Amino acid sequence: MLKKVYKDLFDLEGTSGYEHSIRAYMKNYMEKYQSYDIKTDGLGSIFAIKKSKLIDAPTVMVAGHMDEVGLIVVGITEQGMLKMNNIGGLNGEVFVSQVLNVHTKDGVIKGVVGALPPHLKKGQNTNLSDLILDIGASSKEEAKHFGVELGNMILWDNPFFYTKNQNRLISKSIDNRYGCGLALETVSHFDGIELPFHLVVGATVQEEVGLRGAETATNLFNPDVFIALDASPVNDALDKEALGKLGEGFLIRMYDPRNIMHQGLLDYFVKLATKHKIKYQHFMSLGGTDAAKALDMNRGVLATTIGLPARYIHSTAAMMDLRDLDAARNMLFKVLKDLNPDKIQKLKEANS
Repeated sequence: MLKKVYKDLFDLEGTSGYEHSIRAYMKNYMEKYQSYDIKTDGLGSIFAIKKSKLIDAPTVMVAGHMDEVGLIVVGITEQGMLKMNNIGGLNGEVFVSQVLNVHTKDGVIKGVVGALPPHLKKGQNTNLSDLILDIGASSKEEAKHFGVELGNMILWDNPFFYTKNQNRLISKSIDNRYGCGLALETVSHFDGIELPFHLVVGATVQEEVGLRGAETATNLFNPDVFIALDASPVNDALDKEALGKLGEGFLIRMYDPRNIMHQGLLDYFVKLATKHKIKYQHFMSLGGTDAAKALDMNRGVLATTIGLPARYIHSTAAMMDLRDLDAARNMLFKVLKDLNPDKIQKLKEANS
């Protein structure tokens, strides 16, 4: 069964730049653990910091990201229809006939997405620019009277449920409230435990629009090791040869276009997972995580991702397997219990 903290986070709504409810939840959770200080950066990323008693201790940073993909109001037509733009990578096909929530200062307004009928379309693709959100207004003035403003966030209700296979569930925002939830589990797990490094654990903002929070947070904490916690898209439902499958363990992201995994770190992860019999999968992606931003910050950072396999991310609902979450949790905790200053230094030297 999924722990409550994850369900709570899945239900919260927050796209890039609108992460305040997730940040408030995480801050409230962190404040229960007295061995940490809490710090936010100028963009709104939030972290709990446990200082080591060792002199000149290195810093290990663990980060999920708070934002989910979604939409924003960018126009109101004379007929009272809302024009939308995506925040993060989304395809128009996902939204045809979907019921969406417009978050205004006065509360949530529901609407349905409309599009040209297929026989009136000039092309086969559905772009977001082709779509309108119908909230029942009869004019621009009425839509404004309802409280709609340009810049309002648009999201959707969470369809959360377990499948007939009780190891698997469907939810919105698995990408990346998984990372936020595991970060909070880490805070509670290591509360009161002395570590041979400074532990910085929490979540960034605006990952889905350019890894922005990772840059400001990495500048703030200057970590020696950065571990991103993020959900990654797997295509095992359609391609039996695909790298990454549900139920087969956490993902070791050996390659994406902005982060080719440090060979010493790759070897360390494989050996540690094998030693502790933690299921893992080699993985490659055409997208990036916050680790890609941390990698080339400052003088260079040991940066990688502990990935959760997920089907259908960057849509209104995705699927995950609880056994993969268990593997990701076990791996993260084993890494944090195993690292020390000497091992971190040896890892840094492994590619030299």
